[in-house]
Amino acid sequence: MQISSPELSRNLVERVAVGDMLRRRARDSADRDAVVDFVGGQRRSLTYRQLNQQVNQLVRGLRHHGLKQGDRLALLAGNSLEFMTVAFACYKAGIIFVPINFCQNSADIRYNLSNARVSAVVFEPAHMDLAMSCSAGLDDIILRVNLGSAADDGSVTLAALLDQQDNAEIEDVIIHDRDTAQLLYTSGTTSHPKGVEASHLSLTLSSLTCSLNVGMGRHHRQLVVLPLFHCGAFMLCLSIFQCAGRIVMIPGFDADRIIELLESERINVLALLPMMWKSLMAVTGVAQRDFTSLETAIYAMAHMDKPSLERLRKIFDCKFHLVSGQTEFFPPASIFYDGQATEFAEGNYWGVPTLLTDQAILDDHGRELPHGMVGEICWRGPHVMNGYYHDPEESAKTRQFGWHHSGDLGLIDDQGQLLFVDRKKDMIKTGGENVSSCKVEQVLITLPGVAVAAVFGVPHPRWSEAVCAAVQPAPGTVLTAAEIIEQCKQHLSGFQVPKTVVIVDTLPMTSTGKVQKAALRQRYKSLFDG
Repeated sequence: MQISSPELSRNLVERVAVGDMLRRRARDSADRDAVVDFVGGQRRSLTYRQLNQQVNQLVRGLRHHGLKQGDRLALLAGNSLEFMTVAFACYKAGIIFVPINFCQNSADIRYNLSNARVSAVVFEPAHMDLAMSCSAGLDDIILRVNLGSAADDGSVTLAALLDQQDNAEIEDVIIHDRDTAQLLYTSGTTSHPKGVEASHLSLTLSSLTCSLNVGMGRHHRQLVVLPLFHCGAFMLCLSIFQCAGRIVMIPGFDADRIIELLESERINVLALLPMMWKSLMAVTGVAQRDFTSLETAIYAMAHMDKPSLERLRKIFDCKFHLVSGQTEFFPPASIFYDGQATEFAEGNYWGVPTLLTDQAILDDHGRELPHGMVGEICWRGPHVMNGYYHDPEESAKTRQFGWHHSGDLGLIDDQGQLLFVDRKKDMIKTGGENVSSCKVEQVLITLPGVAVAAVFGVPHPRWSEAVCAAVQPAPGTVLTAAEIIEQCKQHLSGFQVPKTVVIVDTLPMTSTGKVQKAALRQRYKSLFDG
């Protein structure tokens, strides 16, 4: 097509936009599989050419129904071909993509839709009732889209939006690199969720540097298990797209299915939470399976104990890297490479910054602290968010002194490795001593019979706060608080040993595997009353 506008012509030459990576792959890897999923036991796939054409059709279908650049579109869907189609249609159209964590409570979902002032809500049939009830009465919504084959609820189907639309390339949108591409809402465990605005530049450079940092190769195949509404999981998909690779998706964790797909799909990259990796080791016959294709194993958001890591390395015969970051600084910000030498033998290491990230430890006055001193973990670089949506005051708090403030405490050792100490709000102050909840948790999860553990502070009349632990036993295991405390005394200083341990059937978790410590603090706040 001819470009007549000088502004549009210059923009197309210079720009950095997320949707362009799909257009590039549709040109240089057109007939290679881009995305694969499984529905009703049947394998579905789209090549880069097919995905790109479908995305172009959807852009035009959304426009036909009144959506325009700068509008916001919310999606409630699991890992699927449709998820990727909707996301890239938003990126190409300049529509701001709002992936919704459908595991949140309905009040938070409604708040997200209302706060973002979304113009469209797209949902898969499994979440139809939730999407319709949470969006009812919101005046900004002009379109509801059902990803299923039929819509009898006032919505239109995806097929109807695509029907008879031109699949030619979208070339008439001016997108600047700092334009917001995606609006992601934080979990909101203690207050309303915050909308984090991620730019086209942030997503593009984060995915590119991640592929370089963890060693993804051209045409690598990644198995996606973590939910795509989570920024870390989606970033890994974008990284694979940068490499013209293949994304194989399943809708949730199933240890036996993962083992099967690692073999049958010849998977090269897999990212899981530590508890998921540990579950794979329990699959019958896992040591006899063929994992020779697996090259990059990633675990995220939590420390992995040494015995588990050693056994995982033996089973899968590859290195395991820990990636860390947060929604506000599109992950990963830091990588702890397998086998790194560090000054300290123990601890939750986050490692070195990614290629385009500066990493520092600052005190409360913005001064950089020397190696070995604890302060706030801060980053700067193009991964950083544009800001919190419609919240300039909170946005300003995160960028004092020219750095993004993570809200986490840590130190950098003499090897340049970042050691995470604790969340600022999770550090326990007991009897004049600071106790890292993470350090106590690392001891607890190594104890026999402990599946999951969380450590938090509760009010105490003498110590100000008391160290409290909630422990979930492994299946078939019986534990007592007294034996856990006794074992902790062998590994921790006296002030770090939990004053009390509660044995629970399950711990309150977010959909991405984080323990909700705020809920635990509230539940057990009266333990030492009277």
